[in-house]
Amino acid sequence: MRRPADNGRSGMTLVEVLLAVFVLGVCLVGIMEGMTACMEVFRAAGVVRQASNVIARGDAEHPFFVKNDPVDDLEVSPDGSLLEGWTYERTVEEDEDEDGIYVVTVAARKGRGGPGSELAVKRLLHWPGGSGGSGAADSANSGQGVGR
Repeated sequence: MRRPADNGRSGMTLVEVLLAVFVLGVCLVGIMEGMTACMEVFRAAGVVRQASNVIARGDAEHPFFVKNDPVDDLEVSPDGSLLEGWTYERTVEEDEDEDGIYVVTVAARKGRGGPGSELAVKRLLHWPGGSGGSGAADSANSGQGVGR
């Protein structure tokens, strides 16, 4: 049996091996960077999910219900009892126009706060009995709370 002619070559040269290792290394670095970015997205999604759960639990524990004054009835000081390591807080501010519009901010914070560890939701509430309104709630809301 005859061997195929190899024209004097019997394997890979050192340059070819180094080039292959370099290309493989560049590809692996790119893959690792992609995996790191993907893991960061998964971590952020987990934080948002936990914060959403804290807000939902906080809204259930402290109902969004106005009897007399939105500021007094809706504000909630930081509550850390809903999920370990998280606090729930609700603040209410009257709009600058004094037309009965209130800005309700609900926030869930992990630990001491900081970048990426807080989720805040702003809601608008119209309460006709506000300081700029008519002084009385309209008949549909009198004696009832305002829901979401």
